[in-house]
Amino acid sequence: MAEAENKRVIPPEELDSDRVVAQLYRCSPLSTMEVEQIPVLVSLSVVERYPSATQLYPNGAPDGMLFYLFKGGLEIAEDGDTVTIQADSDGALTPLSSKRFTTAVVTTSGEVDLICIEKELIETLTAWGQISAPETEVVMSEDGVVTIDRASWLNSMIKSPTFRKLPAANIEALLNKLEPVHVNAGDLIIRQGDQGDYFYMINNGVALVTINPENDEDSVIMAELNEGASFGEAALISDKPRNATITMMEDGVLLRLSKEDFIHLLKQPTLRWVEFDKAASIIKRGAKWIDVRTAEEYEKGHLPGAINLPMRDLHKSARELNTKIPYICYCGSGTRSSAAAFALSQYELRIAVLKDGIEALPENRLQVSDAA
Repeated sequence: MAEAENKRVIPPEELDSDRVVAQLYRCSPLSTMEVEQIPVLVSLSVVERYPSATQLYPNGAPDGMLFYLFKGGLEIAEDGDTVTIQADSDGALTPLSSKRFTTAVVTTSGEVDLICIEKELIETLTAWGQISAPETEVVMSEDGVVTIDRASWLNSMIKSPTFRKLPAANIEALLNKLEPVHVNAGDLIIRQGDQGDYFYMINNGVALVTINPENDEDSVIMAELNEGASFGEAALISDKPRNATITMMEDGVLLRLSKEDFIHLLKQPTLRWVEFDKAASIIKRGAKWIDVRTAEEYEKGHLPGAINLPMRDLHKSARELNTKIPYICYCGSGTRSSAAAFALSQYELRIAVLKDGIEALPENRLQVSDAA
């Protein structure tokens, strides 16, 4: 029997998305969703390909997942009975849940393609679909008339794990609070060092992120932000000055949310705070500390095993972190780490924040680097 490690994740460009979407829309409970939500669901999910005679997830599947078969067949052995399901049969319209792999042995019959979807993502999309406006609206902004498509906004927001954690009621309120603003190429949206006043999403257009590490004339280009991207959250959560400059590269429309509304609708429901004793027990079970202070602060005293990831390096290094394990952010008081946790949560990472930071901990809890 082949090993499960022989699986291959199918990249989006190799996927016949139209065929997958058409089949998924016939499946339960996806058939109750809005038809335009299925492509979004596919884009946020993973398609796995297995060779024949492979046992799927012999050590158990990830929790909270649903698995849909759309190519090949599966043999499911449970309690002495074996059931065979083919991709083109009615049996494939019902998903396998992650719990099923703990009670049954599931083996591929021929080459198999499975799409793996978070159950919570399905529930979130379904709830959001009930609050999206069916048609575009014409609203007034400071710069004149803007045509907006709230359903399109939702499709952009669902791609962010941060927004996916919000209750539907908060999303509905957020949609009503977002303010569209016309911007032109060259417009300075955020200046490094200024105090934070708004959170932004890009409705259309492209923005450039730069930083000026030494406050000299030379800036460093960090990233380009496209439609659906968000920025400006770090300064609002931490109440610290802006840590980067954002400039528009082309004309577009931004959606902005005031600091007061942002804190009320986003920060409070999404951050998970943990006391030190509980955090320490989570670490023992495989989680990792992330110290978001500067390298100098880290060297003078940090929690054993902590990864040093200063605030300015978050977005550059986030994709190197392991999405399969939890992380607990900390700083001195909890201010910087709360901003870091919000930013990192947008990269599909499981993040918590150490309540009150490490300032109140006894010195024997901390480890000093050799350099210090």
